[in-house]
Parts: sequence; C-alpha cells; structure tokens
Amino acid sequence: MSKTLGHTSFNPYVPFDFKAANENYANNVFKDHDPPVGASSRVGIITCCDARSSPDHFFQLGHNQVFIIRNGGGRTSPRDVIRTLASIEILSDIKEIMVIHHTDCGSLHCSDDFFRKAIAENNPNMKDGPFLEGAELWTQGVAWVPFDWKEGETERQVLERSVVDDVQFLRRHPLMKPSIPITGWVYDGSTGAVGEINCGLENGRDPLQLELLQKQIAERAQK
Repeated sequence: MSKTLGHTSFNPYVPFDFKAANENYANNVFKDHDPPVGASSRVGIITCCDARSSPDHFFQLGHNQVFIIRNGGGRTSPRDVIRTLASIEILSDIKEIMVIHHTDCGSLHCSDDFFRKAIAENNPNMKDGPFLEGAELWTQGVAWVPFDWKEGETERQVLERSVVDDVQFLRRHPLMKPSIPITGWVYDGSTGAVGEINCGLENGRDPLQLELLQKQIAERAQK
C-alpha cells in the first residue's frame, strides 16, 4: 500500500463559463450537422477520470475519432464498463480496445478503507460539505478498485501490473469478443509519452480463445 493516502495538493479552482463556451461553439465553430455514427478509428479507450489523463490531448485526437470510457483509475472491472463495451460491440464494431492507466493516479494513493472511513466520518468541513445521513450504508456495496501495492514495488511496477490485470480481466470476460484486440498502456504525465505494456497476449488476442471461436463457428455451420 502507498504510504500517502490522498493527494496533498490540487489544481486551484478556476470558474469556467460552460454556457458561454457552448454558445460560441454552436454559433461559430459547429459545422457537422449530421455526424456519422461510430468512432472513425473504431478504437475504444478505457482510462481514468483524472482530467490530466486526456487521450484527446496526448493522442491529439480529432472529433468523433475514438470512444472513451472513463472512471476512477481507468479500471475495467466495473459493471458499467462491460455494459458499455457490449453495447458498442452489438451496435457498431470495435477494432481495438486500449486500457490506459497514468502516473500519479489518485487510485495509487487511496484504498477501500480510505474511502469508506472518509464517508463514515462524514466531516462537515470536507470539500463541498458532508454527505446526507445514511451514505455510509452504500459504501459496502461499492467496489472502489484502487491499485494495490506489493512490498518493494515502484509506482511504475504497480501501474504496469494493474494494466495487465485489467487487460486480462477484459480478455477473459464472456462479453468480450475474442477477435477484438485488447492492449494495455501507461501514460506518463511527466513526459507526455504513452508506452505499451506486455499483457501476455498475441497482438491483443488469446490464441486459445480464437481456436475455440473457430471450432464454435464450424460446429454451428454443420447444424
């Protein structure tokens, strides 16, 4: 476990006028009045909700180029991640899924107990005020899925292991088609570089799964 739980410093609060920004966009920028459905690259990215981990920026993406699923830590096990991916598999098509974790992630500095304790204490001086009574009961049913540290590991080792775990979880899930490559990456917020991690697959696929799939297709064709 990380020695320090929770970040000690944060970006200063700067108000932003979202309404005015959108009015300018709608009136002066927006031109595609009938955009086609489906990300043009057919690539999906699962990454953290941390505003510093922005694929739009570090991949210099264009509009409607990828679809992005974000959550705390960029984890793949939350149920809604699977629901979203399965929906896209059915409604569109996917050429690759990229799982991207990033350095200095909040999930490196927290634990299940950290979150549950904070909600149980319900300090009235916490940012944005306290929760309503009864919030603590809901914490037991929430899987926070922070990164777990092993003795002697560096941050990079923890991140790489978490990426492998998340890629392998998706690869083994029955609702993920064997033909879709799943790859793992780490974004280094200090350099801007994204590096691929070896997740023990062949071009993002599991040969055994592909073999089983071909057998399944052949058996179905004979019926």
